[in-house]
Parts: sequence; structure tokens; C-alpha cells
Amino acid sequence: MHIFAELERRQQRGTPVRVAVVGAGYFGSGVVARIARVRGMIPAVAANRTLDRAIHALEAAGIDRSLIRVCDDPVAAQRALDDGFAVATHSLRLPAHLPGIDVVMETTGDMIVGAEIALEAIHQRKHIVAANAEVQATVGAILKHKADEAGVVYSDVDGDQPGLLKNLYDYCVGLGLRPVMAGNCKGVMKRYATPETQAAFAAAHGLQPWLATAAADGTKLNFEMAIVANATGMLPAAPGMVGPETTLDTLLADCERLDLFSHGPIIEYTLGIPSGVFLVVHSDEPRVRDDFAYLKMGSGPYYLLYRPYVLIHYEAPLSAAEAALYGSATITPDGPLKTEVVAYAKRDLKAGRRLDGLGGADTYGLVLRAEEARAHGFLPVGLSGYARLTRDTTKDQPITYDSVVFEEENALVTLRGQQDAMFVGV
Repeated sequence: MHIFAELERRQQRGTPVRVAVVGAGYFGSGVVARIARVRGMIPAVAANRTLDRAIHALEAAGIDRSLIRVCDDPVAAQRALDDGFAVATHSLRLPAHLPGIDVVMETTGDMIVGAEIALEAIHQRKHIVAANAEVQATVGAILKHKADEAGVVYSDVDGDQPGLLKNLYDYCVGLGLRPVMAGNCKGVMKRYATPETQAAFAAAHGLQPWLATAAADGTKLNFEMAIVANATGMLPAAPGMVGPETTLDTLLADCERLDLFSHGPIIEYTLGIPSGVFLVVHSDEPRVRDDFAYLKMGSGPYYLLYRPYVLIHYEAPLSAAEAALYGSATITPDGPLKTEVVAYAKRDLKAGRRLDGLGGADTYGLVLRAEEARAHGFLPVGLSGYARLTRDTTKDQPITYDSVVFEEENALVTLRGQQDAMFVGV
């Protein structure tokens, strides 16, 4: 890949891409470790509210403790970088203020923190690459607008399903093929999962219970596919998508049987294929049909391109390199949001209840076309954790803006207000 050749040139010139990673959990520490192993890149800063975790992430990446400086002051931190040290800090905002940092990567998994770090980076004219589909699906349009004004990149990461799908989409469009379905392979769906039902799984895999719950109940999947939709214009055929149970061998036939290809280019997911992403393309060109039959791609006119592996933090550094080297994003909204991930009641909910937010026992999220969500005043699930119900809502019903009051003003809620004011009617 040409990106590795350019990184090698940076390595040879002694001007590696300097990356600051904010968040030193499972994903963040993995990103730090992988950056340290990519020639032409260095993990210059690790930031985490628990300082020991930031230090450990750098040490686990192979950086000797004697080469790590603990700094919270921008002047001292920049001096340490200039002297060849890596910096560990518990100040999450510090990286954006360091001249020696090329890209800030946010890996906290927290929506408010993610919004704050993105804003800080953009304000300081730093590229921001975030492993935070929830933020991009909720306020990504306004963040992209602000990043464009500042002349920097705002992007989600390569290596996770949305970035992989956008790469596959761009590849096929570049070859002159027409994508008709972008798909995410999911093993199981437990729509009413709670932190209690997922506690054992979370503990076994070192995950926070809310994250395991959001993955099990489909909310995370819907966020991921929403940002694919917002970047490509491919839309869900139904609220939450359809989710056919299928196999690789029968996927095309099952989608045709369900008439999914008649909805225009769509986002979708499957049940039964353990992992990976796929794109279905269409061509009725006789030459393509003849060539693809010879290439064992099938008889057409629909063709399946499948990638089985999702390497998450192993490939995430490529998005930082792409931003620094080329000023381009792996996946970012293309104008106003084209979809919304709407909050649905996971159980009967009474007026007066403060909703417990993502990965809780109260709500799950389904992706809808943005115009439908706006027409009905549906509440984005990304905002649900800051709202209190003002009237009863029954299980599996969407929650509306006029049935909640927000009890908390934060960066995410503020950004959403700005986004709605800017893009409503666009």
C-alpha cells in the first residue's frame, strides 16, 4: 500500500507522524501498541484520567519507563516531546495543545468526552480521528462542518466495521461498480439485553457491561451502519434494517427473496455469518457478467464482496496516517445526517424516569431515515442518557423529544442543538 511507502519515507527522514491517543482502555492501549510498531509513526502521548493506565499503555507498547515523562502542562509536555520522550498525562485536553502532535486519536468510548475532545482538537486545528461511532452518528455533521472550517480532518477509524465498509465502498465505486448493499455480519441479536444479562460475557472479555449490552442489543450495530449511511447515502430499508438470517452461500438469494435490492442502495446486517463486512454490487453490463462468471464471482447481476476479518486497533493507526499524510478521512459524514439512531423503549417506562442511556436496561437504538425521525420528533438514542421521561412509554415504542426533558447541559447536547439549527430543512 502506498501509505506504508510514504510512512517509510517519513521514518527515513526522521519526521514520523506523531499521534496522541486519548483513552487507554482495551482499544486505546491497543492503538498505542500498534502505532509503536508501524514504521513512520510514534505514539507520542497517551492520555487517560487514571494516569497509571496511560503509563502502562506506553510501557506495554515497548517504551521504557525512563523514556516516559508525566506532564500536565503544555510547555513541559512539548519540551519532553522535543527531547525525545513520550508523554503520559491525565489531562485529556492536553494533546490538542501540543504543537508537536499531528493527530489526536480519541478512544474513550464515552460520548460526552468524545465530543469534548473532538471540539478541543478542532479548535486547536488538530486532525481528530475517533473510535466513537456513537458521537459521529449523533453530532458528526456539525463536527465535520467545524473541522472543515478549521482546515482539519474529522474521521472515524479504519479497522472497525464502518471504516472497512467505506474502504470497500470506495474501492468498488472506483472500479466502476455500483454498490447496492453495505452489510455488517452479526452473530446474534438480543434486543432486550441488559447489563445484568451481559455481565458474565463482559467480565470474560474485559469489557464494560454497558458496552457488552449495546453490542448485544444491536444499538452499536445501528450506530455503525448509520455512519456508513451518512458517509455514502445508502439508507436502511426498514427501521433498524431487516437483518436476514443467512450464510455466505445463500446471502444473495436470501436478499433477493426478501426483495431487499428493490429499495435502492441500502445498509443492512445479517445474522448467522460470524463476523466481517460485505458489499453487494450490481452490474448488468454483458462484459462484466462474462468476466465475473469467469472469475468465479457468480452469474450476476448481483455480486458479493466479503471481508471476513475485523482487526479494529491493528488498522486504526492507518486513519491517523491518512489524516496526517493526505488530509483525508476514512469515514466522515457527507453533509447533513441522512439517518438517525432513534431511542426505543426496551421495557415499559414510567413518566419521571431518568433514562439510563446506551447499554442500559431502558432503551435500544434503531437506525431510521433522518426525514422520518424528524417528521415524528424521535429522540436520538445518543441523547437518551441525559433525559427524563415526562410521560409513560410502552415497550418497543420510539421515544419522542416531546416526551422528555433534558436535565443536563453538556457538549453533546449543545452540539446537537447547533447541528439541528444548522441542518434542519437542508
